[in-house]
Amino acid sequence: MHLTTTLTTLLLTTLTFALPTTTHHEKKEPAAAAAAAAATCAHIHPLSTPRLNLLNRPDLGLLSTQTLTFILPAPSPGTSLPGPCTLRAVFPPHWAITDSSVQAGGPPLAVNVYAVDGPAAGALVGTSRFAAEAGSGAGAAERVVVVNSFACRPRMTYRFELAGTGQVAFVNGLDQGLGVEGGLEMAVGC
Repeated sequence: MHLTTTLTTLLLTTLTFALPTTTHHEKKEPAAAAAAAAATCAHIHPLSTPRLNLLNRPDLGLLSTQTLTFILPAPSPGTSLPGPCTLRAVFPPHWAITDSSVQAGGPPLAVNVYAVDGPAAGALVGTSRFAAEAGSGAGAAERVVVVNSFACRPRMTYRFELAGTGQVAFVNGLDQGLGVEGGLEMAVGC
């Protein structure tokens, strides 16, 4: 068993995911409905990848892809996983994204995302240009890049690879310098 798998398993055994256990069919005011939806919203980060670093340099014989797995907390007995599950990247203001094409004055590189497991295993499920969505400079706002939404499963794995030649990289999780979390996450029931 890999160390990251063991750490993930240990962490998940300590997590509790609040899910509604009964269904009421009563009319809710818009503010109450929004508050109820926010109560079941969860943000799951992949534990094994502190940095996304994709490289495609055929001239040097280098190609790196990365696979990220999201483990969702088990629902309470008699309930199902809330949905949808949205694979997205959250970039707080000033979040550093390395994109070799942008650094050379070109357009941001496209990153292809493939399902590794589930009903669409092997399929291209999204393409994003993360550097195009990064906020920087004075007054920059948080940016959210949605890759795609899926039916929730207990384990969801995706492979990331560059569609072109170059490099794309960013911190995934807690950025010690900024003191905030960002990067890739699975938003559940949001």
